Amino acid sequence: MSRLIAYLPAALWWLASVYLLLLKPAGTPSGIPYFDKIGHFCLFALGALLLALPRAWRGQPLRQLMPAVLGLCLLWAVGSELGQALLTTTRSAEVMDAVADMAGALTGVMLAAHGIALWRARV
Repeated sequence: MSRLIAYLPAALWWLASVYLLLLKPAGTPSGIPYFDKIGHFCLFALGALLLALPRAWRGQPLRQLMPAVLGLCLLWAVGSELGQALLTTTRSAEVMDAVADMAGALTGVMLAAHGIALWRARV
């Protein structure tokens, strides 16, 4: 049961991302270039970090973390873009959003794995 609780933050992140990506109407474009891509990057970096931390804490190496976490993130990146195209009227699917999602996911996994390793080396 405690292993399931370790993934509660990741589950809450996913629910928040469903709202942000599929339920919340699109706002007016920001004056900051590529602001939406930065948002996608940060959203998926946080999600991958939350997915990877429990496994990294248990000592799973980066080469084992990456396929599972990045696979789940890829499914959600593609699924959310398809959902935006098919289920919303104010949003559209963009390949570059999925690219930003996966760049963020890769960053999140690496932060989790290396952050835990650095923390353990200091303690």
